[in-house]
Amino acid sequence: MDSVFEDHGIRFEYPDDWILNEQSSPDEITLTVHSPETSFWSLTLLFDRPDPQRVIDSALDAFREEYTEIDVYPSDVSLNDQPTIACELDFVCHDLIGSVFLRAVAAPDFTVLVLYQGADLELDILQILLEKITGSLKWETDADEPPGEPEWMNIV
Repeated sequence: MDSVFEDHGIRFEYPDDWILNEQSSPDEITLTVHSPETSFWSLTLLFDRPDPQRVIDSALDAFREEYTEIDVYPSDVSLNDQPTIACELDFVCHDLIGSVFLRAVAAPDFTVLVLYQGADLELDILQILLEKITGSLKWETDADEPPGEPEWMNIV
């Protein structure tokens, strides 16, 4: 992976031949990298910091509205060395099985939602790349801030 995105307080790597798109509004930023096929990886930063479980539930509701055949599996993964609310789904669309991987976690300045998706035939090859992109995702955490004086020392 040779391309690096670094802005908005986050950093991730992605393959050179994938296309990066950015959409933003005052409340959120979504970055999506598209493979040359149909798979994609998407990161949304939600600045009003909604609860990660609520974010996952909302995404699941959207998929359930779109697809009639859907299976949901809990997942135990981390992002930026932090535990996440996560699940994986399989759905049927036009005789193909699609898989979606959802991860959400609260960060100091935003709630992070990672979603990556692909068809079963592509994921045999591309899932490793999608997981490498996810693994490269970094942002500052409270633990990254340099230690300051204890709050009690600032009392006048």
